[in-house]
Amino acid sequence: MTMNIMWFRAGHSTCKYALTASLVLLLTISQPGHAEELADPASLGISAQRLQRVDDLARRYVEEGRVMGMVTMITRHGQLVQSSVLGTMGIDNDAPMQGDALFRIYSMTKAVTAVAALILYEEGHFQLYDPVEKFLPEFAGMQVLEDGELRPARTKMTMHHLFTHMSGLTYNLPGRDELSNSTDTASFIRKLAEQPLAFDPGEGWEYGYSQDVLGAVVEKISGQSLGEFMRERIFKPLGMHDTFFEVPADKLDRLTTNHGWDYENNRMQIMSGRPFKSPYRVSAFDAGGGGLISTAGDYVKFLEMLRLEGRSGDGWILGPKTVKFLFKDHLPRTITDANIGPDHDRNLGIGGGHGLGIGVYIDPIRRGVLSSKGELDWGGIAGTVYWLDPVEDVIVVGMIQLFASPWRFRDDLSVGIYQSLTTSLE
Repeated sequence: MTMNIMWFRAGHSTCKYALTASLVLLLTISQPGHAEELADPASLGISAQRLQRVDDLARRYVEEGRVMGMVTMITRHGQLVQSSVLGTMGIDNDAPMQGDALFRIYSMTKAVTAVAALILYEEGHFQLYDPVEKFLPEFAGMQVLEDGELRPARTKMTMHHLFTHMSGLTYNLPGRDELSNSTDTASFIRKLAEQPLAFDPGEGWEYGYSQDVLGAVVEKISGQSLGEFMRERIFKPLGMHDTFFEVPADKLDRLTTNHGWDYENNRMQIMSGRPFKSPYRVSAFDAGGGGLISTAGDYVKFLEMLRLEGRSGDGWILGPKTVKFLFKDHLPRTITDANIGPDHDRNLGIGGGHGLGIGVYIDPIRRGVLSSKGELDWGGIAGTVYWLDPVEDVIVVGMIQLFASPWRFRDDLSVGIYQSLTTSLE
């Protein structure tokens, strides 16, 4: 994807583009597409007064110019208890942020791709131990780059390796620029399979293109594009009408501007601004690792399905046993430290594990942030975050558009939400 970089004029300092408190408050109260009725927090074990700190946090982010706009949604026991819409659509678009604003969710796509693949798993199309080359022959005979030399991989890449980022397919590949120029799934897979692996499949964890390959397997098995399969099997049943790989022309006005942080000048820059070409896409093909565009409300619906262990109305997206299996930490603990005990690869972070296409916190103490054991979460490279806490029965979605953010948005939200609980189920 080509990104156009546009800089602020010199006069547009933080104080110039930050909203006033009164305007922010106005934008919080009423926005198009944001008329959800909030439940009484007290009835759900939440202090309304303390929950206000989440709104204050979001307001501060906008007022101080950390982000141009933000949408947050929080549920407990399946009921919406907090929802705020703040700021504007972008540096180059001073229209008020909308509750149904569209955000590039990037790696939040990965969990959706995992669910799509698990639908096919439940239908008996593959086993987790099946080699990827069974479906994509391009991945036969893979090589590993070790100490500057190529050698044959000692193990075959399996479907389980794709779900868990243990495939050896990382984002730090020699031909990454060439991969970004892929025009369709077939060309992407062909180019990716020509790249060396960072390690033997199953012998390490490193974030990368695994879910993009998983999406390609979904296409191969189903005979549909990934977007078509998701729309038919996930989005329509869940009522996710604003989630897609390609923004329809009549919804382009709801697409937020994408920003990045300029560390040298300590300010925001525009990564991709208006006008947006129609149809707008993040990737030329349906990239299962990061191509979706969605809204806060739609992603809450997706997480609510997982909270309900796969249920969708009177039907099921996945079975409860499958969802519980998805939630478990699937990684081996290969590091032993006298101070912290057995843990995973440090690339994943202290206290973090990984389920099937989604992060799982295995130890809140080691993580160092107020949270719960077994909490499921991930985020997108442009600052979007989500988590599902099965212990406290809480869902959180925070939508911004800021690459290379210097702010700890996820951690700030976590503290703001958990401190408001008056009943803890842990």
